[in-house]
Amino acid sequence: MFERVKNIILYGDCNKESFDTVKTRIEEYNQGISLAFASIATFLITVMLVLSYIQEGFSESKPVYIFGIIFSVFQILLSLLAKKYRSLSYLCVYMAVSIFLLYGIAIGTLTRPEEQTVTFMVLLIFVPLIFVDIPLRMALSIIFYVVIFIIMACNTKAGSTLSVDITDAIIFGILAIISEMVVYRAKIRGYVLEYQLQVMSETDQLTGLKNRNCYELKLPMYKDGYSDSICCIYIDVNGLHELNNSKGHKAGDEMLIYIANAVRSRFEKSDVYRIGGDEYVVFALDIPEEEIIGKIAVLEKRIAAQSYHAAIGYQYFEGKDLDVNDLIVKAESKMYKNKDEYYNKHDRRSR
Repeated sequence: MFERVKNIILYGDCNKESFDTVKTRIEEYNQGISLAFASIATFLITVMLVLSYIQEGFSESKPVYIFGIIFSVFQILLSLLAKKYRSLSYLCVYMAVSIFLLYGIAIGTLTRPEEQTVTFMVLLIFVPLIFVDIPLRMALSIIFYVVIFIIMACNTKAGSTLSVDITDAIIFGILAIISEMVVYRAKIRGYVLEYQLQVMSETDQLTGLKNRNCYELKLPMYKDGYSDSICCIYIDVNGLHELNNSKGHKAGDEMLIYIANAVRSRFEKSDVYRIGGDEYVVFALDIPEEEIIGKIAVLEKRIAAQSYHAAIGYQYFEGKDLDVNDLIVKAESKMYKNKDEYYNKHDRRSR
């Protein structure tokens, strides 16, 4: 029971592991939405400030508008900085929440204390729903601004207006917390489901490696994805067809899984793909060529230890102006050369 409550108030009814998989996605969303809303707020408050010089009814709110513009411009700068430093996205969230809610508090208590507050109540419900953060933290933020509003109201309002505003602030605060938790849960579960579908679409179900779909999507990124060097290692399993015919597809699957694990263990920090039935491709970035050769030698020994064999070819490239397709073609050509050498010594039907 405690674990369920913890997951609801912290992770939107997901577990921490699921939440961590979409944390970057949440930070990107918050950064983008906070930048958009800060820009909109700057524009709208600037319009209100201009009106305050033209329309007498707006003039008494002029200090609030000036404060709002300064605050929202700072929010824009912070949001742009968060594009590089994702952890700042949460600060952006609460800066944006502060812009709107403090604006609502100021309008309701400082400029029009004789009237019942509407702006703050609307913003209290609406603003927290825009962003995505753990329910507990957002709930504490809502409570904080409700308390600030009540304190300000007690100092500026009186009579039935004060009583109604305090009651409304408490009621709308509770509704804001409940609605924020419901919406947050839906958003987080949506992000998690989206992530799971993406992983499934880019993962080979037999070996757990990245599949050809992922390979095709990421291929253009390698042109500028390395600093000093890039190496393509092309691997083709020998004897899969013969093993399937002689011992069944289960034995063939076991060989493919074993070799996939062997490749992954040697190139654990690299991108490893299964791009065909018995073909694997590895892209190793910024690893010295001598180290690549050593990894391939160890890989060949590990594969041979299980009485399997795979043809391996690699192409190493240093510098800029990389032609990714040429890199792959050359690695594949060397792989086929290795395969021919193997079958010149071994009868294809011997397995």
